[in-house]
Amino acid sequence: MPYDANLEVSSEDLRQQVQELTEEVDFLRIELEASQRQLNGKDEALKLLQSMAMLDKATSHTKEMLQKAEQERRTLEKEISVLEWEIQFDQVRLKNMEETWKEKYERVLCENVTMKESLELRTNEIKALKSENTILNQQCQELLAMLDVNQQKIFQDNLSLNKTSLMDVTAVELAVLGACTCGDGGPCPCAKMSSATRKQLLQLRKELEAEKKSKEEAYIMADGFRIAFEQQLKRRNDVGLQIDDMEKVCKKGNKRLPNWKILKENGHLFSKEGYKGLGQKLKSMLISPADCKNLECLDEPQEILKILIDLLNDKEEALAHQRKVSYMLARTMEEKADPATSPKSETDGDLHAESSQQNSSDTRLTTDHCTCPTYGDSSESNISLEESKRIVETVFSSLHKELSPKLACVQSSESAAENEAQPVGVGHTET
Repeated sequence: MPYDANLEVSSEDLRQQVQELTEEVDFLRIELEASQRQLNGKDEALKLLQSMAMLDKATSHTKEMLQKAEQERRTLEKEISVLEWEIQFDQVRLKNMEETWKEKYERVLCENVTMKESLELRTNEIKALKSENTILNQQCQELLAMLDVNQQKIFQDNLSLNKTSLMDVTAVELAVLGACTCGDGGPCPCAKMSSATRKQLLQLRKELEAEKKSKEEAYIMADGFRIAFEQQLKRRNDVGLQIDDMEKVCKKGNKRLPNWKILKENGHLFSKEGYKGLGQKLKSMLISPADCKNLECLDEPQEILKILIDLLNDKEEALAHQRKVSYMLARTMEEKADPATSPKSETDGDLHAESSQQNSSDTRLTTDHCTCPTYGDSSESNISLEESKRIVETVFSSLHKELSPKLACVQSSESAAENEAQPVGVGHTET
């Protein structure tokens, strides 16, 4: 029985514990539900907050875009207003330009009408003046036919000068007479001044023409000097080439005559009685004593050629000066023959006289310094370059002919002496 009582007590305790546990479970369930509800509310609140943040961002971007659009709209409105104002201004300006061009066109038409009328009047005046000019020309020709030939030439020269200086002279005269305030009937000092200026201008014209002629003559003379200088250079070049040829010939002759100096020292080759030197032969061609003295003691061909070249150069310079003097004399003779056709001023004549005196003094100086002869006719006394070359060739050929037999004899004697001096069995050497 006690066992049953213990069981009952334990069951009651268990029931109480179960009830307590069930109550705790219910309480915990209620708390869990409440906590779940709180969590759900918090989730919803978070979602609302996120949605609100997204809306705020979207609204700020849209606000910025709206502000930019408004600014662009304002700028476009300003530009449109400016363009409208420019268009209106251009339209007004075009209207004004059209009106001004219309006025100009009307004014030009009026001017053309007046110009046509004035042109008709001027043409009529010109026709009348031409008819008067023809009448005056006929009268002038009739008067010229009544004059002499010299007077006609003088009149034509003055007429040409007046035609060339008509505009200048009339301008000066009009300037003087326009400023004139003299009211007398006789010639006033202004008219005298205009006539004096006219004479002065004519004199200056003549002096200018004389200066032009002297300038042309100076250019012609310079051309003559240049041509003579070029000819002299060409001749010197030709002489140089010919000297080279002559040196080659002399070298060949020296190769053929190796023992010329030995023979001259021994006295076998030259003799004063039977041989006539090259300088003596050339001395017979020259007449001036200075040239003869220069060639007395010369027998070497190179020195003789140098002297001949110097003589030719001096002769060319003298000929150039003679040509210049002859040209000046011819010009002066032409001027003296035709004094009316070629009038000269006194200054021009003085210049020509000074130039001719200077040229003659130059010719005297060159002829004094020149060692060539200047006697008689120049065509007979002037030895040309070809003649001098031919003379030198003949002299050298005669010299070679005179030297060749004696040289052969001397060479044969020398070879015989060498053969005798050599021992037997040794070959002959070439000479």
